[in-house]
This record gives sequence, C-alpha cells and structure tokens, in this order.
Amino acid sequence: MYYRSILLLVTIFFTVSIVALGQQQPQNPGFEEWEDVGIHPDTLEPVNWSSLKTSDGGDEINAIIPVGWFQSTDAHSGMYSIKLQSNEVLIFVAPGVLTNGRVHAAVPPTDAYVYTIDSVPDWNTPFTDLPDSLSVWTKYFPQGNDIAHIIAILHTGEAKIFDSTMTNWVAVANIDIPEEVSEWTEFEVPFAYLNGETPEYLLFGIFIGDAENATAGSILYLDDFECIYHEIGIPTYAKNDINVYFSNNQLIVDLHNTGMDEVCELEVVDLAGRVLISKPINPQEISTILTDIPAGIYIYNLKSETFKHAQKIVKK
Repeated sequence: MYYRSILLLVTIFFTVSIVALGQQQPQNPGFEEWEDVGIHPDTLEPVNWSSLKTSDGGDEINAIIPVGWFQSTDAHSGMYSIKLQSNEVLIFVAPGVLTNGRVHAAVPPTDAYVYTIDSVPDWNTPFTDLPDSLSVWTKYFPQGNDIAHIIAILHTGEAKIFDSTMTNWVAVANIDIPEEVSEWTEFEVPFAYLNGETPEYLLFGIFIGDAENATAGSILYLDDFECIYHEIGIPTYAKNDINVYFSNNQLIVDLHNTGMDEVCELEVVDLAGRVLISKPINPQEISTILTDIPAGIYIYNLKSETFKHAQKIVKK
C-alpha cells in the first residue's frame, strides 16, 4: 500500500508538471537574458523585449531619445530585473516604455504606441493559450502624479496598444500602479476575454506615466511576469444570455436568461484599465446604473466565485 501511494504521488506530480510545461508563458519573463542590439557598447536590451531606442522612428529620433531602461541587480528572483525610467527629451518627457513588440516612436509622444508585427519574429510573441490572469512583481517610485500602466493583450494578426477599436483583441489584462511601492510586490489581474476567438500573439505595453503628462525621474522595476492558469476557465454562458448595454446615461445589466443565482461583481473599465463603475449585481433582477461617463469604448467584467465574463461595450 505504501509503495502504491508513492507511485500515485509520483504519477500525479509528473502529470501536473507536464501540463504546467505545456502552458505558454511570456518570453524571458524574468529578464535574465540580455543582448547587445548596437545601441551603445555599455547598453544591453533584454532578449525578446524592446524600448524607445529600437523604435521604428528612424535613426534621428532614436538618437535623441535617452536610454530609458537599465539592467538591474535589484531583482525579485534570479540575478536581474529591468529598471525603467522617464526622461526629458527637448520640451517633452519620454515615459519609460517597454514592450515585447515594437515601439512606434513619434513627436509628440501622444502619437506613439507599441505594436506586434506578425511577419517579423523579432517583433512578435506567438501565443495561443487562454490564461486566466497575469502576474508581475514590481517596485515603483513615481514623481508627481505619475501612474505606471501595464497592459497585456491576446490578439490575432497585427495589433497595437492603444487601439480604440480593439478589432482583433481577444483578451486584455490591465495593471495600474498609482502610488509608490517600495518593496517587491506581486500584482495579479484577470484577463478579460472579449470574444471566443483563439489568439495568435501576446503583446505587452508598459508605460511609466501617460504620454501627455509623464514626469521625468519616475522609476519602475519589473521582474517575473507569469500567465496564471486556473481551473475555472472561460464561462460557458451563451453570449446572447448576457445583456449589458448603455441607454443614454444609464447602464443596463440583464442576466436573467443565464439562470444564475449568485450575486456577481460588475466592473466597467476604460482602455487604460481605470475602473469607472464597480457594483454588485443580482442576476435575478435587471440592474439600472446611472452614470455620466463620456461616449467611447469600454470593457465590462462580470465575475463571481464560479463565473466570469468580459466584453467590449460602446457608449454613443
């Protein structure tokens, strides 16, 4: 009996290990690998990640942009982390930027974005799994009112961050860090699935401060990105059974066709991940929520202990 128990435990261990190994993760998630990309003899860039200095802006723009990232030995695990810093550029402040795609650099910085190039392996991360959430360890030292933004999208084809249409986005995870975090701290947020498509790529956009209002000197440390896979998975409720829509200055939430009997939490967030509405919802009633948020595209999240659902929503 003892040996059978040991054999069973070993079998379970290897089964779980094989499943875990099969789950996709970001490339170089702990920033342990670095490479010379020809920027400066003393400047390395993390493998599979890029920043403003390797943007598509051309030699003239890339030459005047100061280095905004550094290899740091202040790490949550392993030998290294990455340190991002916002810097002054002429009359602008270039926010610390990091992506696993490519940066589209522009002046003014409000016209810049990060994007996947699906035809060039250096500028994309293939990804077809469906993780439940995203985790990262970070420290943050803002100047002024800077907020650090971390956004990850699962998508098909070529995509960019930010994109007001989100046409080929499959899921999105947002982390905002609005205040100082002086010790290594883990942030974990769910992926909000916008449709039932299978993704092709994973794209990160990481920014210290908003392009329009960034403050020079803000510093963000990042380490150990991880996609988390739980048992709960994507909900099985039919999309047509969930009715969430705007009517003038009211948000209507109608879940009575789902047959749910447990209260769930509703959040409505903008494309930067800011929570605009947060409210418990009784699925056996039609909820009407007064709101004065402006016209635009938003994402709503509904979740309980056994259910979660997210979708793009438009207010006209």
